[in-house]
Amino acid sequence: MIINTCRGAVIKTSDTIEALKSGKLGYLGMDVYEQEENLFFRDLSESIIQDELILQLISYPNVLITSHQGFFTNEALGEIATTTIKNRTDFERGAALENEVKLKT
Repeated sequence: MIINTCRGAVIKTSDTIEALKSGKLGYLGMDVYEQEENLFFRDLSESIIQDELILQLISYPNVLITSHQGFFTNEALGEIATTTIKNRTDFERGAALENEVKLKT
């Protein structure tokens, strides 16, 4: 069983499909997908999905895909708000930024 809730590109979807087909992988749960920006967060109910990999995945009874909703809990949203406010406050005060992302040169 694989459960991927971090980043879509953590698993290679084509390899995962082969593992499901062969039985080497029994179950797959995904809250993320490497091409999710083209599929999630909008109504595609009147569209034909052009992504063959996601179409294959959703055809399996042992695969569960959710539309990147793992962050949508009271606890997660509270942590996001707390971190954002702390980052802004630290920036305004000129304090060291705990979550600063620096470019490598």
